[in-house]
Amino acid sequence: MSNKRPKSILLSDFIASLPEEEQRHIKERARQYELLFAFRRARKAKQISQAELAKKANINRTTLSQIETGQRNATLEVLMSLADALGMNLEIKLS
Repeated sequence: MSNKRPKSILLSDFIASLPEEEQRHIKERARQYELLFAFRRARKAKQISQAELAKKANINRTTLSQIETGQRNATLEVLMSLADALGMNLEIKLS
């Protein structure tokens, strides 16, 4: 049995090798995760725990955790509450 590691491949190259429909799906999900990660980065930058932010935003901590990890979709109302609780503005741009 060989202990050789498989050849590495860049994520971008792997995605490019997928069928177009799968590439489109990945790109759509990536945009969703960008928003979720922005909230998590802001929370961590302000050194606020999930429990503290959830309380300020009037949502359950488990719900916040699920939103931050992409396991649950957040409504616009919840996103606005989270932004307010972080002292930030939620801006939506259609282009």
